[in-house]
Amino acid sequence: MRRVLKGSIAMHDGGGSVPPFSDVMAVLRRRTAAVHTRLENALELLSPDLSVSRYRDVLMRMYGFYEALEPRLDDMLTGAGSPLPDWPSRRKVPLLRHDLRLLGVDEAALAALPRPRVPAVDGVAAAMGVLYVFEGATLGGRFIVRHVVTTAVPPGATAFFGSYGDEVGRRWSQVRHAIRAATAGEAARVEACTGVAAALFGALEAEFAR
Repeated sequence: MRRVLKGSIAMHDGGGSVPPFSDVMAVLRRRTAAVHTRLENALELLSPDLSVSRYRDVLMRMYGFYEALEPRLDDMLTGAGSPLPDWPSRRKVPLLRHDLRLLGVDEAALAALPRPRVPAVDGVAAAMGVLYVFEGATLGGRFIVRHVVTTAVPPGATAFFGSYGDEVGRRWSQVRHAIRAATAGEAARVEACTGVAAALFGALEAEFAR
């Protein structure tokens, strides 16, 4: 999923505490690299045989994670002092609902979806770990959109993966800056951020391994 969810979900590397001046982005990449690749492979979204049913299933499973975690991000990142003031414009649940409606999933089906187990988000640094996973997915989303439009999937059902259009690079740069600002080189904050990102990647891997 290096292209699919560029810069996203992972597992603790067992290296112990984070040195106080480690760059948080480097730590995130190191801890998530292996599980990121496994998740990308499990999704199979770039498969030449991608079907509508597979694409729909991926979005439905993703919906459970975003629906569970975006309210926690609202709690941590909305209002004065947020490290990412434009967070409300980044919510993906409405885009997932849009795509799933086009794919024939109604409100009753969404309400009946099992809710996945997700990591606790108990502070701003932890919220930034979730953002690393969620916002990183927008980078790989560009490749997915290009592929999906060559399949039988309705072309309008790409709002989620194509969320930022030509702005994806600029908006990802803002997220990197916000993650660094929110952790500020402090070991405990870096650990909270990277730990949640690793746990979330692990939860996604487990979901798509079923």
